[in-house]
Amino acid sequence: MQEEEKKDSPQSKDDSPQQNEQLNSPSTDEPIVPAAEISEIINPPSDIKDMEVHHHTHDPAAPHHKKNWKSYFWEFLMLFLAITLGFLVENQREHYIEHLRAKEFAKSLIKDLESDKLSSDSHQIKSERYIVFVDSLLQVSKRKLEGKDAAVFSFYTRFLYWTEAFSWNRATFEQIKNSGSLRYFKNYSLLEKLMKYEAMVNQTEAEFSNHQIRGNTLLNSINEIIDPSYHQLLSKYRIASIDSLSPALTENYFSIKTESLEPKRDKIMVLLNMAIVQQRNLRFNIDSRLKPTKLLADELINELKNEYHLK
Repeated sequence: MQEEEKKDSPQSKDDSPQQNEQLNSPSTDEPIVPAAEISEIINPPSDIKDMEVHHHTHDPAAPHHKKNWKSYFWEFLMLFLAITLGFLVENQREHYIEHLRAKEFAKSLIKDLESDKLSSDSHQIKSERYIVFVDSLLQVSKRKLEGKDAAVFSFYTRFLYWTEAFSWNRATFEQIKNSGSLRYFKNYSLLEKLMKYEAMVNQTEAEFSNHQIRGNTLLNSINEIIDPSYHQLLSKYRIASIDSLSPALTENYFSIKTESLEPKRDKIMVLLNMAIVQQRNLRFNIDSRLKPTKLLADELINELKNEYHLK
């Protein structure tokens, strides 16, 4: 057994040089680091180990330095001022834009109000003439309705059923309401007057609708009294409105022969009663609606011009 161990031991000695050569053989891919440098890296000199680390003081404005309450206060104040200033500038810009839009709406409203005044004046003139015609009809009805008096009575009945289309210019105000632009008007007194004006216009339009209904009723009553041939003769004159009447034209009407209306006195009484109701409502409409609405329109025009410096 001892001899076999002795025989194996030399072989192990022979293999060790080969292994050392493989371990110490340089690699073609990695650089060779000397053993001395490796030793220094693993075991640094004692003087390096004993070196003290000195901490330098930092500037108070440095990011990792502990801040005091004054620093936080000034940072908050600057941020607050920046946000506030931005908000004020944006708010001022919005107010300026809203003021410009309100000014444009004011110009358009003034045009509508001036147009309304002209229409109101025209409607008032025709309503006053209608009232006069009803008074004349009542005076003629007291006579014996034969011959020329029958023709005169028939002449005045021709205008009893007439109703003139009367519309307000509401496009601008409707646009203002529907688009939510009422907030552009900062003068609340002016805004209240605009709303009041709209309410008065609505009342006047409602009354005009009733006026048309009564006009249709009057027309049916006239058709039961007046001979159609008389209306056929009158149609050749093509009267478009009461304004087109003239003394010469009315004289031509009165000269037209017509049948006696005395047998139709009962129907005439019904006609006259309806005509009086129409007359009374027109008078009320003039005094309680047209005139006050026109006065309010004048106030609105003046206030809009003064508020937005318009000529």
